[in-house]
Amino acid sequence: MNSRENLPMMLSANDIQAMGFTRTMVYKILSSEEVPVVKIGSRKFVQRDKFFAWLDSKEKSELDDNDRRNNR
Repeated sequence: MNSRENLPMMLSANDIQAMGFTRTMVYKILSSEEVPVVKIGSRKFVQRDKFFAWLDSKEKSELDDNDRRNNR
């Protein structure tokens, strides 16, 4: 079973931090307009699948940027 599937369906700041992100990075991510956050009371959550889709898109974007720089 994929380790992503072992995570809760709705990721909290603590869940994201447990993946290795710093506390500062987690709150930047959850405050970003790019990440679809669900606010319940004062807490913020992001759906696991949407978080990883966003993360994968950031990685792809970074790779594309590196390719463009190397082709100059």
